[in-house]
Amino acid sequence: MKVTELRINNWVQFKHTETPVRVTLGDFVREYKDEHLDDYEPIPLSEEWSISVGFVKQLDGNYKHPNSHEIEIFFHDRGFEVIVDSTCKNHIKHVHSLQNLYFALTGEELNQNKEDETIPS
Repeated sequence: MKVTELRINNWVQFKHTETPVRVTLGDFVREYKDEHLDDYEPIPLSEEWSISVGFVKQLDGNYKHPNSHEIEIFFHDRGFEVIVDSTCKNHIKHVHSLQNLYFALTGEELNQNKEDETIPS
């Protein structure tokens, strides 16, 4: 992964164990020293991860976040699209990309649900 794709608190996973972890400031310090970032890989976006970070399934089958209704996730057989304000479609493949888009649009972090502390695998 490229360090330029990540922000502190983005979800990634260890390559060999597929264990989800959050990026920390220490990860960036190690990357500066050219260590360890190659041990991480992006987490594929899934319905489970969308729910885990606060999106709610709507009657039409799409997912919306209660704090930002202009962002909608549409799942289909080819993957996932994130729709912003019903017009702009972005193909999002990874959890950290959804986190970054959400932050860019709202100025807030996309965090895991407080009620559901389980992390999708």
